[in-house]
Amino acid sequence: MKTKNNNRFVFILLGAAAGAVIGGIIWAFMRVMHLLIELLWDYIPGVAHIPGYTILLCLLGGIIIGIIQKKYGPCPDDLHQVMAKYKRDGRYPYHNILIMLIAALMPLIFGGAIGPEAGLTGVIVGLCCWAGDNFKYAGKYMSELPEIGISATLGIVFRSPLFGFIEPIENDDDFVLPKASKTTAIFCAVLAGFGIFMLLGKFFGSGAGMPRFEKVSIERGELLFAVPVLAISVVLGYVYMIFDKLTQAAAKKLGERYFITAVIAALVLGIIGSVFPIAMFSGEEEIRKLTETYTQYPVYLLFIIPVIKVFLINMCIRFGWRGGSFFPSIFAGVCLGYACSAAFGIDPVFAVSISAAAVMTTIMRKPLAVALLLLLCFPVNNLIYILAAAFLASILPVPKSLK
Repeated sequence: MKTKNNNRFVFILLGAAAGAVIGGIIWAFMRVMHLLIELLWDYIPGVAHIPGYTILLCLLGGIIIGIIQKKYGPCPDDLHQVMAKYKRDGRYPYHNILIMLIAALMPLIFGGAIGPEAGLTGVIVGLCCWAGDNFKYAGKYMSELPEIGISATLGIVFRSPLFGFIEPIENDDDFVLPKASKTTAIFCAVLAGFGIFMLLGKFFGSGAGMPRFEKVSIERGELLFAVPVLAISVVLGYVYMIFDKLTQAAAKKLGERYFITAVIAALVLGIIGSVFPIAMFSGEEEIRKLTETYTQYPVYLLFIIPVIKVFLINMCIRFGWRGGSFFPSIFAGVCLGYACSAAFGIDPVFAVSISAAAVMTTIMRKPLAVALLLLLCFPVNNLIYILAAAFLASILPVPKSLK
């Protein structure tokens, strides 16, 4: 019994150590990303006026991404691909870790409407598999590292330990709830990684992260508007699926012309970004800007921007600017919520919490993970609206043509 307890302690300690390393890697990645974005999009335009700068910069990014895709194939894998490969093979390739890092970074710094979680997950799982192959003296526990790495990466990137734990469960139909020792190791990994991430951010700087919304303050009559807000948000989720089908079909027609598709995506992104710069990037900083300035936008524009955003998400991902869809989908939901607030004259945070939850659940079909993720942005007293919107959106049927 004593030996068994010692083994559990070693496993939990290993999880915490792995989480700390993962936290450091994610901080370094995010820090480099933010510094390069500031250089390319703030500093250079501030010192030199270059006509068509947004289009030119996006095209430069498209050329770099196209060269990488042409030489190494589609990379990095998205979250579902990473988890599927690991589940199928019991491991994940790590021979091109540096290329994976660069491929994950390029779309983010050149304005792609994608999030960092997809590329980072593949890199972390690959490194965990490398550790398992090279530190065999740690025994069977090293084989558990990739699963811990997935949860830790998601928990740290989204700054939500519970989301990091729940997302892999809802993502896998055959997932079995881990044993108590593994669950403890996962949470220790997330907490250790999050602690290192925040500590490094405090001393050396980091991105601002997602903004926090104030608590909801509504009149009883405003609750009636939850239904139209939910309906409009679900429709936006369906629009996302339509764009996914269309961009997938367009990319399929172009075949394996990875350089051409990446440059086409760059041109489209640059042209749209020149008119609607707030629709670019992952959406964290853009949500902050929108929260401060949404009253300055015409209502019709607040309805148009989320449609543009969900188009750009799919266009980027399908045309080689690969990354995650979580952060940009949150932005689309937030913007739509502000549009509904202005149109119906209701509390903006109330509308935003319903809209963000409904849009993301319609797209992801994971109501619990969505609710836990949105706690990153909203106070706990908003949870009832978020859970209700997520649950209702999850039970509404998706048209067969969009599945």
